[in-house]
Amino acid sequence: MERSVIVGVDGTGDSRNALVRAAELARAAGLTLVVVHVRHIPVFAEMSSMTIGPARQNLDLIEAEARRASEEVLQGTGVDWEFVVRSGDPAHALMAMADDRSAAAIVVGGRPHNAALSGLTGSVGAALVHRFRGSVLIVRGDDSAWNAASASGPALRAVSSQSTRSSD
Repeated sequence: MERSVIVGVDGTGDSRNALVRAAELARAAGLTLVVVHVRHIPVFAEMSSMTIGPARQNLDLIEAEARRASEEVLQGTGVDWEFVVRSGDPAHALMAMADDRSAAAIVVGGRPHNAALSGLTGSVGAALVHRFRGSVLIVRGDDSAWNAASASGPALRAVSSQSTRSSD
């Protein structure tokens, strides 16, 4: 099976930055990029019949924006990529996709949260770091000075080689 890099996108600036970095990693390591958008209704919205309808409509808008942003960012990069939509808990969906696609890494956008907010809302990045057995890259802000080819290409190739050997 062809190796890949998984990137979670939700149409935000943070996920757009993650997408840029994931594309650089995929290109530097010669991996396929799997862009994953997870449709997720927050628990609070599911608690009321008055909020569930608008929340579902917003999911369509968010998905469309994530798809549009992905196409815009990846156009002309030369990276082989696909856009996949899943539903449910974002961390679980990204981990399942990573397992399905022999991912060398999962990339997500993130920003610092205070402890109370993180405990209340959860953090996809934190969940991935604690539960995913592979590599996780959390991209914070526009880190345009970072160079995937010199900083992470060899590391991903090494991870890719180890994972391939252990699955034989």
